Amino acid sequence: MKSNPLDAQWRITVADDDAMDAFKGCQLVHTLTTSREPILLAKHLDLSQDVHISAVGADSPGKCKLRSCILKCADIIACDSLVQTIERGEGQFCNQMQCASIVEIGTLLAKSDKIPPYQTDKLRWTIFDSSGIALQDVCIAKALCELLEQEANSPKN
Repeated sequence: MKSNPLDAQWRITVADDDAMDAFKGCQLVHTLTTSREPILLAKHLDLSQDVHISAVGADSPGKCKLRSCILKCADIIACDSLVQTIERGEGQFCNQMQCASIVEIGTLLAKSDKIPPYQTDKLRWTIFDSSGIALQDVCIAKALCELLEQEANSPKN
């Protein structure tokens, strides 16, 4: 596959247990895991800057990516499906008050009053918990197939 020029803007690091300090300085963190123990702890992140975490994976009851203290620190917790997030996503480890603050991404985008105003003097931590909705998976797969087809049919440099 050809390299995308936008890739040069991103530094992608795959971290294992021995390399968790790789998250220091990251403002955008994606977790993709089947872990039943939290893999991302607050000590792995730089608490002096804004951070967004996308917690992605085929969730199931008992599966856990983030330590509860990270969820408590979040200014915004958004998800693809509230029911699924509370049943088998990161929401299953939230207390009742935290669960009440989780908002579906569609609602968040449609109702700007759900987004607290950004304050330049306050750091913001945001989390998106994707528990996996089949329709989204199909749309993403379709888009990737279209991109791959376009690339395969484009003239080679």
